[in-house]
Amino acid sequence: MIDGYFVYMDICSIALFMGMIFTVIYRRTYMTSSGRFFLMMLIVGLASSVVDVFSISTHLGELPIFILNSIYFSCRVFLAFCFCLYILGITDNWHKFHRKPWLFMLLFTPFLSILGLLIANWWTHWVFTVDGGIYQRGMLLNYGIMYACIMIYFLVALIYFIVYRSFFDNKKRFAIIVLYPLEAIALLLQHIRPDWLVEISATAIASLVIMNIFERPEDYYEPELELKKHSSFEEDCYKAAKTHKETSIIFVKIVNENALNQKLTYKEQISVRKTIGALMKTTAKDFSQRCEFYWLGRGQYATVVMNYGHENAEAFAHTLRRRLNVPAKTDFGIVDLYSNIALVNTPEDTTSAEHLFAFLENFIHIPGILDSVLELSKIPNRKDFEINMNMESIIKRAIMQERFEVYYQPIYSVKDKAFTRAEALLRLKDDTYGEIEPTLFLPEAERNGAIHKIGDIVFDSVCKFIASPEFKKAGLEKIEVNLSVSQCMHEDLPLHIMDAVKRYDISPKSITLEITETNDEYSIKMMEDNIKVLKELGFSFSLDDYGQGYSNMDNVSHMPVEMIKLDRSLTASENPEMKVMFEHSLKMIRDLKKEVVIEGVETEEILSKFETSLCDYIQGYYFSKPLPKEDFISFLYEKKGIKMEEKKPKDAECKEEAQVENE
Repeated sequence: MIDGYFVYMDICSIALFMGMIFTVIYRRTYMTSSGRFFLMMLIVGLASSVVDVFSISTHLGELPIFILNSIYFSCRVFLAFCFCLYILGITDNWHKFHRKPWLFMLLFTPFLSILGLLIANWWTHWVFTVDGGIYQRGMLLNYGIMYACIMIYFLVALIYFIVYRSFFDNKKRFAIIVLYPLEAIALLLQHIRPDWLVEISATAIASLVIMNIFERPEDYYEPELELKKHSSFEEDCYKAAKTHKETSIIFVKIVNENALNQKLTYKEQISVRKTIGALMKTTAKDFSQRCEFYWLGRGQYATVVMNYGHENAEAFAHTLRRRLNVPAKTDFGIVDLYSNIALVNTPEDTTSAEHLFAFLENFIHIPGILDSVLELSKIPNRKDFEINMNMESIIKRAIMQERFEVYYQPIYSVKDKAFTRAEALLRLKDDTYGEIEPTLFLPEAERNGAIHKIGDIVFDSVCKFIASPEFKKAGLEKIEVNLSVSQCMHEDLPLHIMDAVKRYDISPKSITLEITETNDEYSIKMMEDNIKVLKELGFSFSLDDYGQGYSNMDNVSHMPVEMIKLDRSLTASENPEMKVMFEHSLKMIRDLKKEVVIEGVETEEILSKFETSLCDYIQGYYFSKPLPKEDFISFLYEKKGIKMEEKKPKDAECKEEAQVENE
């Protein structure tokens, strides 16, 4: 006790604040905007504790005690102001006050008012007086007006915390909520018993709780790279979208990341990533931009520019592209870097975090090296790109709402002079984007695993058609169904296919499974195992798109397929060299005792050329484009001179289907 005051709590607070300041600096948590506000709060808290201890002494004289108490009250209100800024920081709302200076000045007004009252207190003594070296409260303290200003900041912080509570888990919510009763009790005790210096101690304890729950760099920081984590990027983007924050996000994809990882040690890989991070930071410094830097994994990085207006963002991105497409100097030597750079301005280009993540996912799958920075706002075919960015949700919606439909394209038999086969082709019509090409939705379905569910939908529809009387009446023998590489590698593929076949009681011989080439040895092995099982069950196989891509001859000769479909890149080309390749391919396939399908026949001239060749089947737009099932049946009936029956009412059709399923 000093001069009638219990100062032990203040002394403990000094030690606690000093320890927290050291921890924040050592762990570099001040690198984030909210971390800087928190550090400022700790420094002001330490100053408050030190000043509070010295201000109670009666041996310093009236003027020093008056000045110290004035500083103390200034620090107390400013500490509440710092806490309010910290809440604005962790809810990512500080940008609103940065853009509108008048709003910041409004927030700053309570502190300025107290500062003015403390300056005027030398003459008015409204806040406190010092008489004979003894401190006494004034009118404003007795009526709690000083504390009312503190509570204004706590109230503003609480409002923002409640509005954006979805940003936090239960543990973080508890850390903030517990602070309020703790501070309220301390203020009440300090008001009732001025000799109990517990006010600052409560703030120190609350700060310790916040630091241990919020300011944990291991949760959002990659210490080896000195970059923020992918999880932190997602969280920050979610917050920015909710608060309508203006940012420029520069994505970096190191195209040769996999090649580098194969020949570098782990330590060297870390060195390369640190070098890339350093180049991003240097570029930001050159453009005088305040940024957050992220390592997203898989050779991806992001720089979020907090420029509140997108100034120089384009020049920043182009400069970064130049620096990341030349050999870079690392700790162990020179490394060649090849990168793609993308620029997205929010909220102009996108207002949704999910939309942004979809853009990133599409960006990283762009093959090759782009000629320039990919700017979302300048993409010419914006609709297709938007479809790609939303493809995952489009596919999920299509599966739930049964929007996938199977079309059929007839295949002409040269021997029978009739349409004896058809290829099942998938189509998707979305309510928002209309018809979506398979080339857009199938790659995404492969990536996210939805291709297996879609495959079940196709098989169910095809088997149902084969089981219908129209199938035989139209003179059809087989339906060809495409299998993706992912489907062929799935160990349960035979079970899924046989489930549909047994459900409709059809023969596997009425289905040909189309597969595509792959150069992946593991994929080939898995394919061959599944094909072997399915062939034993009675299914036949064909190789699709031969002539497109690498067309490995060794693979073709070993793959257990009965039919090979020549791609239109071989069949429709007027290039003399391609014609030679076509003739040699045709001869090779015939020598291998496999049937041949010519794809892409669009004119009568091309048809006449292939009708006299050694091919077995012909397919193309000359005969028909892919058609919905009903139109396809009408097409075949017309060719055979069969009159279409009147279509039954929908309810009668549903009853018949239900009866078949019950049986």
